[in-house]
Amino acid sequence: MTRPGDILGDRWVLLERIDAGAMGEVFRAEHQVLGHAVAVKVLLPEMTRDQGAIDRFLREARIAAKLRHPNVVRVEDYGLSSDGRPYLVMELLRGESLARLLARTPRLRPSVVLALVHQIADALDTAHAAGIVHRDLKPENIFLSGPAEALTLKVLDFGVAKFTDALAAGGGATASNTLVGTPRYMSPEQAQGRPLDGRSDLYAVGVMLFQMLTGVVPFGEDDAVVVMAHHIMTPPPRVLDLNPAGNIHPSLDALVAASLQKRPGDRPASAEEFLRAIEALPVEGARAGLTSGPFGGSARHPRVTATRTATLLALLLGLGIALFTALPMRRRALAPLAPAGPAAPPRPTPAPPAPVPEAVAPVALPPPDPASAPAAYVDDAPSPAVATRARRRRSHRRSTSRTPVVSVTSPPPAPPHAPYPRWSD
Repeated sequence: MTRPGDILGDRWVLLERIDAGAMGEVFRAEHQVLGHAVAVKVLLPEMTRDQGAIDRFLREARIAAKLRHPNVVRVEDYGLSSDGRPYLVMELLRGESLARLLARTPRLRPSVVLALVHQIADALDTAHAAGIVHRDLKPENIFLSGPAEALTLKVLDFGVAKFTDALAAGGGATASNTLVGTPRYMSPEQAQGRPLDGRSDLYAVGVMLFQMLTGVVPFGEDDAVVVMAHHIMTPPPRVLDLNPAGNIHPSLDALVAASLQKRPGDRPASAEEFLRAIEALPVEGARAGLTSGPFGGSARHPRVTATRTATLLALLLGLGIALFTALPMRRRALAPLAPAGPAAPPRPTPAPPAPVPEAVAPVALPPPDPASAPAAYVDDAPSPAVATRARRRRSHRRSTSRTPVVSVTSPPPAPPHAPYPRWSD
């Protein structure tokens, strides 16, 4: 049993126990000669009979030693204690885990969230470039130190991490076909035991990003199988729906949604692309305006878009009513609104009036020639019956004439007829 005062590897003196977990316990220690402070992680006695736990311990040591990054915990030594327990010597960190911070303050300011996620993505970019996938990113494995306004972090526990070539051969499970990772932060492909790459880690970062902005994880059921089923099939809620008053930029909401896509191909392609998207976001997460980052506006929140559209339509409608009211009545009469429906046919052009015939002067009849009259009618004065018949014949001739006679002025009086000779006895 390891206790304070023990010396490991003839050089590391254990001073005090500072933490414990499911697999091991952590001591504050110092180098016996140099005197610099370190943290020593020792495997629990009951875990020494589990060869998988021992292999995980050794894997963490090798991967952490391979990665040299300011946001990855530094490993200085590895060995076995006198009772055969593996131990790992790491840099001593002073602070607390992200899980403890979220337990006190479930929701963090967008500026703090972006600063933390930027450091996580930067560390993952280095790990993925080395062919390493963490596979167990969660708040318990993110250690914070420094003042609240300038927090720095370290990514811990690469014990279940694997190289991508080993993952391609063995998928997301261990040699004993047991899934590794934490269900609430598992990607859909990891929950199904499929081959993994760096985009699986970005899904876990998306879950933590969601949690820091809303105070809850997307799927928080107690049953691990139910949670993994949700990760595989159920679309997660949107950040703006759960925290509409959190001063969260719509592009940040879109980035979280892109990170939590079910298909790896729909997420950011790499940690480097994820970093560029974070750097394009406003530092304070302000609502006004959209950025031109790779996810700025590509998945705008439907409620925000609908509200902006309704506001714009209302402004345009009010402007139109104001302009229409300000027009003079004469201008409105000159430009009437076109009626709905098909256009009315054009009115027919009226035919020109018929020309008025010229006036024709009346024709005066010559007086009858007594010499040409029949002998029976030769008389000094015709009888009344004969005169009447003559007037009728003249009237009939005028009425049957084809040429209309329009009298403009009164015709001159006809000369008096010579008296017919009377019938002589």
